[in-house]
Amino acid sequence: MSSRSDPRFDRFAAREPYFSILTDPRFLRARLTPEAEREFFASGEAIVSWMLGVIDAGLVPQFAPMSILEYGCGIGRLALPLARRPGSVTAVDRSPVMLDQAKKEAGRRGLEHITFETAGELFASRRTFDLVVCYHVLQRMRRTDALELMRRLLALVGTGGVGVFHWPYRASDGALVGATRWLRETVPGVNPLVNVVRRKPAGDPFIPTHTFELTEGLAVLEDAGAELTHVALERHQNLDYAVAFVRAKALTDTRPRPDRSEWVTASALTDATESEIQDYNRAAETYFASLKDWTHHLAKPFSQIDETPTLLSSVAVLLHALRLAPGMRVLEFGAGSGWLSRFLTQMGCQVTLLDVSPTALRMARELYARQPTIGDTPEPHFLEFDGRRIDLADATVDRIVCFDAFHHTANPRDVVREFGRILVNGGMAAFIEPGPRHADAPRSRFESHTYGVVERDVDVHDVWRTANACGFSELKMCVFHAPPYHVSLAEYEDLVADGPAQDGWLTSTRKFLRHVRSFYLVKGGPARANSRSAAGLSCDIRASVNAAASKGGTIVVDAAVTNVGTSVWLPSGASPGGVALGIHLYDDAGALLAFDFHTQPLTEPPREIAPGEAVSCRMTLPPLRPGRYRFELDCVAEHVAWFAQASSRTVTLTVEVGPA
Repeated sequence: MSSRSDPRFDRFAAREPYFSILTDPRFLRARLTPEAEREFFASGEAIVSWMLGVIDAGLVPQFAPMSILEYGCGIGRLALPLARRPGSVTAVDRSPVMLDQAKKEAGRRGLEHITFETAGELFASRRTFDLVVCYHVLQRMRRTDALELMRRLLALVGTGGVGVFHWPYRASDGALVGATRWLRETVPGVNPLVNVVRRKPAGDPFIPTHTFELTEGLAVLEDAGAELTHVALERHQNLDYAVAFVRAKALTDTRPRPDRSEWVTASALTDATESEIQDYNRAAETYFASLKDWTHHLAKPFSQIDETPTLLSSVAVLLHALRLAPGMRVLEFGAGSGWLSRFLTQMGCQVTLLDVSPTALRMARELYARQPTIGDTPEPHFLEFDGRRIDLADATVDRIVCFDAFHHTANPRDVVREFGRILVNGGMAAFIEPGPRHADAPRSRFESHTYGVVERDVDVHDVWRTANACGFSELKMCVFHAPPYHVSLAEYEDLVADGPAQDGWLTSTRKFLRHVRSFYLVKGGPARANSRSAAGLSCDIRASVNAAASKGGTIVVDAAVTNVGTSVWLPSGASPGGVALGIHLYDDAGALLAFDFHTQPLTEPPREIAPGEAVSCRMTLPPLRPGRYRFELDCVAEHVAWFAQASSRTVTLTVEVGPA
């Protein structure tokens, strides 16, 4: 089976791109009307909606592929509607002419995110896809080539994915028509002659329609190890077609099937109008204002014992992603009752709680009043959101948190742009959200119907396209598993040893990840790391006792300190994170006498110290009684960590203190 295109077909397709796909006279260039063009692409939308409905109803409930392949895309009749759904789309055709035309059609419709490839490029890679579609293609190929293409495409269907294959298995043409078509395809000179008789260009290629037995196609699917096959039969003009839906190595899925059988389309992903935003804001406030008892919301994440482990594990994923440090300016988008913001405040962050509901913010204030944070922590700020613009200046936020809130957003693209505006360079926005078919869930439909709140499917590909256009440099998906995957001791040993037990864990993880969307965005280049975090803290200390300057019980230590880590050291006195040089005091036997015996700024006046920079300082220590002591010198980032806790080396001096 060749992946190369036919030059004769390419020349014809350049002249007749619509007719070369659907051989109906209405789609000839000379006859093509705007209505016929709309009908051409509308037929693709209808086919895609039908296919996805069949998959939902018969193979994989709430099917939500992250990656989609259409083989034989032509000018995009199916690729364009597929690209309006969540997920990435790769559209492949052997003909470069068809691919160029498809790119133009995608550009006209604002769907530039489709990846277009030749067949050679596709098969040279080692990718697999959640959904593989080969529709209205196999009939143009000889039987052996068509069956071989099916085998190759089936190998590209990933675990738990679906393949859709369409081919004619019976034609009702008479013997004379069949013989004529065979001659035109196989005997040189016959097709040009027939074209001339029909007053067509002699060089126009013959567009064949091959059939092969239904059982032959099904045998290929069975040989490929298809776990479940659903076959739909249809008739078009004089041809009987089979459309085979194949589930490959399916994941066990016991979730209820949705009531509706169509996917959310691009119209549901676009931002809401001004009036719709106001309606949604009112609905959110109405919901919170209707709560007569705040106990449940104020007790989160411990209010429902079944949900608590999942919530806390998701919080752990979020905290790992954000790499927080005390003093960071953090915005929680859709803060609700404020339980997560309170956690962040307790960690030393300067938190702003943002919500469209004034009642929700009052509830959050009540939570802080009932459960005040421990120690000297920054005061939280409460900010009402109008649904459009966040009332903060540009580049004034270090981190943004969206915990189960972004899917309630009326205008997700505008919100992502606002995130890009208020974040500093190197800032991050982290999202813990439900999966792409969340809006179908019974609870979502209940809340949307009952309270009028927004329930959206999260299309992470659409989020990334928007984010990338407004200054974000990368998106990272968080790979984790909740609840934990439990195995026996023997299975654990086998899994750690790279044995077969890992297959079950990987399958379970894939099943979980299909229905969550946990990810974070990074704006611009990497943030400048500083001493508010223990990561990257390391110093080199060279020190000695200055005998000439030491008198009686007073000890003077001269030190040269070099920043050999990757973080900028904040000036001594900055809280948190200001770096100073400190001494732990031990007696001669090694017993600790004073852990915080003495600390001193590295420079006067205190200033930042960059990685690689060296400074010198002189430490005059408090008087000591006569005796023999050990001084352990280390740097300390205030309210963060001693450098030794980050694996940096300390220096020990032994000092003899004589009588005054």
